[in-house]
Amino acid sequence: MVRRHLLAGELRRLRHAARLTHADIAARLDWPQAKISKIEGARQHVGVDAVIALADICHAASEHRDRLVALAHSARQRGWWESYRDVLSPDARQHIGFEAEAAAVQVFATEAVPELVQTAEYAAAIRAVRLADRSASEVERSLEVLRRRQQRVASGEVRLDLTLAESSLRREVGGRDVLERQRGRLRELARREDVTVRVLPFSTGALAADEPFSLLSFDLELPEAVVSTFGSSTSLIDDPAAVQNHRALLQRLQATALSPDDSIRWLDVAGTSPAVG
Repeated sequence: MVRRHLLAGELRRLRHAARLTHADIAARLDWPQAKISKIEGARQHVGVDAVIALADICHAASEHRDRLVALAHSARQRGWWESYRDVLSPDARQHIGFEAEAAAVQVFATEAVPELVQTAEYAAAIRAVRLADRSASEVERSLEVLRRRQQRVASGEVRLDLTLAESSLRREVGGRDVLERQRGRLRELARREDVTVRVLPFSTGALAADEPFSLLSFDLELPEAVVSTFGSSTSLIDDPAAVQNHRALLQRLQATALSPDDSIRWLDVAGTSPAVG
């Protein structure tokens, strides 16, 4: 998924450098103009032959063309998440595809603990409500997807920075004991060097945002980050201005939150008090 977007961006920049329009390319290759738009928007797979044709028309250097061809090959590889189409929407598969390549994930959560750090029983309790109309096998496959996503956290392959509204740490998902064990999991993670946890206590007052969102950053030559919003819908935004707006918003939330050390102390005593500010 990430490599398809990288390839799309490369082809778009190549066309701009050649001062060609979609109409120019479509006319020279006898393609529908919509095909060019879909390829550059990463909404359509593009084969090696098509990449070579685009590179030649745009007068790409041989080294650049070879790189584009290599990207086309890797972009065709299917991720493991594609085999879960029965339980994952297209938006969810897209998000997981980006997440699987992310070097760092920053999350702002409001009403639930982020999925990447949920315990098995907490995750099952959420799905028992949200997937109540699904079969037991579908629910189990959904949990299997989550376990596979969490493997990168367990192995330290991805850096996590979590900003958690107190409401997400107070809602008794699965009951008080399940919630306390979930907070225990967060306490463990917060002490790792590759995980940062910040708590936004109720005493902070009004929050700068109501809906949760994530910022995904990459080591690949992609735009600095992609924003995935989880409010009323799931979408991915790679527009630089929109990404910067979300980054600034997250920084405001982080500035309001307790420090990482104070957040660990908050988690240490959260189970003994109905409200810790």
